[in-house]
Order: sequence, then C-alpha cells, then structure tokens
Amino acid sequence: MSFVSLCPMVTPVVQNPADHLAHTLTPLRAPAQLAYSYAIPGEPHAATVARTSMHNALSVHGLTDLLPPALQATGELVACAALFEPGKMLYLSVGWDEERPGIRIVLWDPHVHHADPENSAQCATRRNKMLYLLACVVHECKGRWGVIRPAPAREGTRVWVNLPREGAASYAAALC
Repeated sequence: MSFVSLCPMVTPVVQNPADHLAHTLTPLRAPAQLAYSYAIPGEPHAATVARTSMHNALSVHGLTDLLPPALQATGELVACAALFEPGKMLYLSVGWDEERPGIRIVLWDPHVHHADPENSAQCATRRNKMLYLLACVVHECKGRWGVIRPAPAREGTRVWVNLPREGAASYAAALC
C-alpha cells in the first residue's frame, strides 16, 4: 500500500498502480462503536458527499446490510435541509442505537422556529411533504423518524431517523 508524507526526505515507493485506487473497506470496528459527525455545506452536491461518508462509515463497522435505506435516508435529509437553508452549514451524525439495535441518523440545519404559528405550521407542512420518501423508507424498515427543535439555548431544526437493523436489512434485501 502506498503512503504520503509531508517530509521531503521521505519518497513514497509505489509497488503497484492499483495502490492508488479505492479499496473495498473491510469491517474494522464493531457496530456499537459507530459514532460519526460531519459538517456539510447546504449545497446541491452535499447529498452526494454525505452519502459517500455514510457508505464508508457503515462499511467500516460491518453494516453494509443497512446501506440502501441509510443512503436513501441520508440523501433525503441533506437535500431537504439544503433547500430550507441553502448555502448554510448542516451537521449530520450517525450512531448506533442500543435501545433498538440499528442506526440513528440526525441532521441539524439552522432553520429557526417561526414565532408566528401559521408560518410555523406552513414550514412544518412543507418539510414533511419534502420528506415523504424518507417517511416511506423508514416505515418499510419498521423504524421511526421525527422533526424536533434543538435545546432552548440553540436554534435550528433537527430531523432524526432510527433504522432498526433487522427491518432495514429486510428492506435492503427486498430491493435486490
């Protein structure tokens, strides 16, 4: 395998050109150790970046059976948040859910809660409509999802998804 050094005295020796190609990740860590957070720009390409990061994280933890629903959920969450807060920073996290063995995905965006109840209701309705595909995937996986406001000292919106391993794996297997 090749390496890169910032030291000018170290010259990498390339044994094989394939050393520079992406390798399939083999499980290196237990699922219970899954805990990653990413700052992602609210731009059109962000969903691809987030899905790639999610793919790598789940692969390293041996959770490839959850890839299809996790990638669908991640893409939907990021795309929706990027439309609500274009150009702003989004935060995506994924972790292992001990209660219902599976993964928990949370996306925070800086979209504030509206003081006017009518505006707040319209905003919530729009977000729910945009996340219809997410709701369908979560339902098929026998999971849960929701939209919550962060703690009182913080602003923004958090959307969370719990995908139980058994249900998500069955959903993924049915796709093939």
